[in-house]
Amino acid sequence: MATAVLLGGALVTPAVAMAGHDRDTPEPAAAGTSAAADSASVQADIDGDGGPELITVRERGDHRVVSARFADHSYVESAFPSDTAGRLHLDPRVADLGRDGTQELVVTTATGANTLTFAAFTYVPGQGLVRVTDAGGEPFTFHDGGGATALASYACHEPGAGDATFTTVRAQRTDEGLDGVRTRYAVHGDTVVPRGQTVFHDVADDAPVVQADPDSCSPT
Repeated sequence: MATAVLLGGALVTPAVAMAGHDRDTPEPAAAGTSAAADSASVQADIDGDGGPELITVRERGDHRVVSARFADHSYVESAFPSDTAGRLHLDPRVADLGRDGTQELVVTTATGANTLTFAAFTYVPGQGLVRVTDAGGEPFTFHDGGGATALASYACHEPGAGDATFTTVRAQRTDEGLDGVRTRYAVHGDTVVPRGQTVFHDVADDAPVVQADPDSCSPT
């Protein structure tokens, strides 16, 4: 019996989804064309069944595609725009942004000025890999890097007085120190909701208000 799969939110059968080939393997380049697209994979339990899915990010034209293949060979994918081409920063990251045991996927959407820009995807049964948005429905992005003129990073933590579990830090360097904002979010499924901000001025690099460790978002 054929198993239905999801592609970009649309339910299709394997015959349509695969189109005669395994979409988890980049197609070889035809004669006279450029080489096959780069890809990178990781394993993650995005559906919470206790078993890992194969997660792959690959180039497709001027977009990248994040996909998941399940143990029953069903398959979902979602495309996203990216201004970073080739193998650079292709590897997906596995995260638990809501600290609720649900594993999200973090992918790089842009690079520049010593800073990486990320998007997050979560698996929603019946819909597939859904991009995490803000409360207004706009694609949510966050950053890590900065360099000599700026600082940007993110972190995850257990909820405290409220339900906030995800924090971003953005700051600019001045002659007196760092000026910026620390924003706390609650992560509800495929939506992040602001839960408060701390504005800071003229603080040192080692001040607690600017500390953020992306590794803290790894699943426990």
